[in-house]
Amino acid sequence: MAAQCKFYPLRDVICCLAKSHLTLISEAEVYMVWDSNLFLRLSAILLNPTMQPLLSLPCQSRDEATTVEQQLAVRLADAYRYVLCQRHSEKVVQLNTLLWSMQADECI
Repeated sequence: MAAQCKFYPLRDVICCLAKSHLTLISEAEVYMVWDSNLFLRLSAILLNPTMQPLLSLPCQSRDEATTVEQQLAVRLADAYRYVLCQRHSEKVVQLNTLLWSMQADECI
């Protein structure tokens, strides 16, 4: 009996699709400054198989895997935009200032 070929969503494809989606959004709306560290951290968190079980489940076809990749790319792009937009909110700025001052106190 021949083994059935299984397809899995690919993280690299998801990241490329998310970047492409963010580029289109940026061109349509407002210019966004690209933060590669933020994108790498978010993709490491959101595309971790323990956080996203769809990555470790086999799909029946390449089309099904492509659909999962597209869904996860949109989630990643949405999370990136949300975090980037929240970065300048008053509460986030205050918390970051507090964290930086606490770190500076620990170094003394």
